[in-house]
Amino acid sequence: MANINENLLVRGARGNVGKQFVYRKRGNNTHIARMPSVNKDAVATTKQIETRDRFASAVLYAKGAIDSADLKREYEKKAPSGSSAYNMAFRDYLKAPVVKKIDVTNYNGTPGSTIVVHAKDDFRVAGVKVSIFDPGGVLLEEGNALLDPVKRGQWVYTVTQANAGTVIRAKATDLPGNEGMLEISL
Repeated sequence: MANINENLLVRGARGNVGKQFVYRKRGNNTHIARMPSVNKDAVATTKQIETRDRFASAVLYAKGAIDSADLKREYEKKAPSGSSAYNMAFRDYLKAPVVKKIDVTNYNGTPGSTIVVHAKDDFRVAGVKVSIFDPGGVLLEEGNALLDPVKRGQWVYTVTQANAGTVIRAKATDLPGNEGMLEISL
């Protein structure tokens, strides 16, 4: 795709020319590209159908997100130059949060010890749930971590029960409901 902002003849142009080229406007930039070709007789694969369904759901989420004035304003703040709140909401739906690290330096299996979860999302992590299992996979305790008010990418979970020899699982969730997970064994 070629950027043609400085050309006075096509500045602000949109649409196609002779079914060969298409003009696209992204923010203040105008781009020209080859007209896409579509085979109308092609049969979609299962993966293509799943991807189309996922994109259709992303469209519905993005439309709903920009209908909310507060959420639209937040997406606009996070959107890079040339992108809109709709684009950012669409991307947020498609991209799950990532749990980067589970810090257990202050965890010793006693009540009151803390587990720090480092979670990141392209827009915002809405919540983090920490689950503690015994070595056999039986759930010992589970609860929501609290966002550290100073270190905004860190979520702190305070242990409520004594437990040793455990598996810790942290699951981060973003606004559209996507989940990212990390599990460590002690």
